[in-house]
Amino acid sequence: MGEDGDSVCGPCSGDGRNWVCDGCGQVDLLIGGTQCLACTTTTRVRVLLTGPDGQITTQLQGVATFLLQDNTAEQTHVVLNGAGWIHVLRDLVAAGDPITHGMLDALPHGNRVGHLRTILVHTGALDAQADGLESLSPWLRSFLAGLSPKTAQLLRPYASWSVLLRTRHRGARLGITANAPKYARTRIETAAHLLTFLQDNDRTLAEATQHDIDTWIGLGATTRRRVRDFLRWAHARGLSADLQVRWLGREGLAENVLGEDERWVLLRRCLRDDSLALRLRVAGALVLLYGQIPTRVVELTVDSLISSQTGTYLHLKDQPVLLPPPLAALALELAALSPRQQSAGTPAWLFPSTRPGAHLYPGRLSTALNQKLGIFIRPGRGAALAALAADLPAAVLADLLGLSVTTATRWSALVARDNAAYIAARIESPDALNPRTG
Repeated sequence: MGEDGDSVCGPCSGDGRNWVCDGCGQVDLLIGGTQCLACTTTTRVRVLLTGPDGQITTQLQGVATFLLQDNTAEQTHVVLNGAGWIHVLRDLVAAGDPITHGMLDALPHGNRVGHLRTILVHTGALDAQADGLESLSPWLRSFLAGLSPKTAQLLRPYASWSVLLRTRHRGARLGITANAPKYARTRIETAAHLLTFLQDNDRTLAEATQHDIDTWIGLGATTRRRVRDFLRWAHARGLSADLQVRWLGREGLAENVLGEDERWVLLRRCLRDDSLALRLRVAGALVLLYGQIPTRVVELTVDSLISSQTGTYLHLKDQPVLLPPPLAALALELAALSPRQQSAGTPAWLFPSTRPGAHLYPGRLSTALNQKLGIFIRPGRGAALAALAADLPAAVLADLLGLSVTTATRWSALVARDNAAYIAARIESPDALNPRTG
């Protein structure tokens, strides 16, 4: 600061230290004594990406551009000092071999490897994986190798021919969600935990009783109930008794619906409270108005929004939904903030992640909605679906929100709505009830 309180450069401040960067010749605060932050960061990036032959490979040129041009020197400096994926990349570069998806799959699964994979795909160092599920097979081999031989032998066919196969078939029909690989791993891991518990208690799966299952479930989190799928599979093949796991969904359906008054209080806050993060306001409104789950919310793109003379529409599934003006204004404002510079083939996400080219992680959105707005997904979604089911027949509700007919019918039944007359009318005169035919 000068005597008048204004900022001054280093030499003008009277500080006698050297202010001239050895790298670029600019007057700046020197990092490490001789170079400015930009030059120091450039040197560190080159060291990071230089292989044993003293060169930066063509494969990693895009990574260099990403770190040195797409980000500020300050941002890259922080990444180099603290990002876990940097350490993984450093080890791979030091090995001297071209980096492949297979190499990443062989590493311990975690956020560091996942973030690095995203960076490499975004910069063109790796091609995008076809369906996002390629990492499951190598993960399964590594996971089974860490189990006892008997447990691995029993679990392998369930994992390969039930969980993974159904996950791929579902992905082929409906598309792969961000949580699909994680959900598949969780089912396999849960089954392994049960088998390990039985083995530790000198029981085989064939000898397991209902009491054993209830005891094991009672010792852990509610996610242990996902073992239901494995137990059904095992019983169908004569590997176990008909062991049951109570589902918490239907029994708790009515109790897990937010009160209508509370729903509108939260919704008004989403639409009116400018102190809240814009993306949380939009996401919260989509949960409370249309019963959308975070997995679907984060997969919305800028192109999902359509503006016309009749209003602003949002494609939640196949049918465009007309947004109320306050929500439409917020959604369009959010779309205007979406990064436009994307890697080839990457959508412009309405809810982008800090990872380049990726959308926000659904679990992170759920946590933020809960902590910042007090919105719990299941009760909030339930209240929205109950309200919509009271006004719309199940068939329309399913088409509008992309729900299964079974789910829509369940919500219609919950609010005691009989849509038999609507279905009959639709069969007799489908065009009259089809909004697309005008």
